Amino acid sequence: MKRIITVFFLVFLSTLYKGQCDLAFVKDTISLQKEEKIVVGEYVETTLKNLSVVRLFKTNDNKFYMRFIVTEDFYFDKVGTLEVKSGSRSYYAKDNRQHKVNTTKGMYVIEVYRNYLATLKEDGITSLAFASGETDFTRQDAAQIRAIARCIYANAFVKK
Repeated sequence: MKRIITVFFLVFLSTLYKGQCDLAFVKDTISLQKEEKIVVGEYVETTLKNLSVVRLFKTNDNKFYMRFIVTEDFYFDKVGTLEVKSGSRSYYAKDNRQHKVNTTKGMYVIEVYRNYLATLKEDGITSLAFASGETDFTRQDAAQIRAIARCIYANAFVKK
């Protein structure tokens, strides 16, 4: 009986380690306001506890973007540095603008590099800071972001 449990546990761990993704990728476009262009690719996204939405987008030319639809700390049309915190590490997106989606939602779109994508798959996101506001995410939110980061990382780099 112990052997069966041990084998089951090892199989379970190996499945987790392979980084398999059960999330579906959706083909779509994303509008890059800074460059004033629209790019084609695919994305995975998750909705957080505070109803914010995090989308990781991979373009057809292997660039990565992160889109946040936030429901707190509004600074519509203000330009500044968006700090994305992942545990003790931070990623800074300079000259970023929070776009107004509606009266209760704002949006950021930032380019993310491969090395930070690796950080996201390990640590997730713990908070966002922009202007004088900071939005903290729960552990469950960070885990959800880790899961989608693992999917996009595996889809872009491991599967080739």
